[in-house]
Amino acid sequence: MDPLIAIFVVVILLAGVSVVWFYRKRKVNLMILEKSIRILEKVYQPYDKKYTVIGIYVGYSALYKVLKKALKTIEVVTLLLPRQSLMYLPVAKLTSRFDKIFIIYHYDKETHFPGEAHLVRKGYYRLGIKRAIHGIEKMHVEKTRIGGKEYYMVYNNRRVAEKLLSMIQNLKNPLLIQHAAVVPKLHRLYIAAKLDIRYLEDLASKTYVFAQEMVSGQ
Repeated sequence: MDPLIAIFVVVILLAGVSVVWFYRKRKVNLMILEKSIRILEKVYQPYDKKYTVIGIYVGYSALYKVLKKALKTIEVVTLLLPRQSLMYLPVAKLTSRFDKIFIIYHYDKETHFPGEAHLVRKGYYRLGIKRAIHGIEKMHVEKTRIGGKEYYMVYNNRRVAEKLLSMIQNLKNPLLIQHAAVVPKLHRLYIAAKLDIRYLEDLASKTYVFAQEMVSGQ
């Protein structure tokens, strides 16, 4: 067979496979996005909500207003692997690695926290935790293990750090957590995790309870 014809046939076959792949895998991402929204609204029961599409098959950002003491809003961002793109997916797995969800619980500015604490899975930040946590040089840094994996515990108040650790250990799948933090200067509880629909309700509900417990005495 002529080399040019062979190349043409391969290109046509790849194009055909890519089209079939696209229509099948886009359904997977749409399913994840739709289910995640239903789960989050079930857990948070917001009285007001706003969604912004990041990419129709990629993700969204959501802003929920809730009727809870001290909590103003809950911000959620989801970012999925581009499963629908056969050619780009291998690259995305090297760079993005997995489906992600970020949950940020925003508090009133007058809310007081006894201290700051972070739990970060080792290797989550490619350039290291020193570039990810502002003021780390003034905090204690320890290593701990969660579910057999190594995490960094960074804090200026050990009691807050231990509460955060306990909450994570109580999750059905604690290894979803990549970075969890109580950040007083920003008035927020920050959660960065793998997005797994099977465990999303557990993740959202337990972090939500924790967010309220952090200020329940105020």
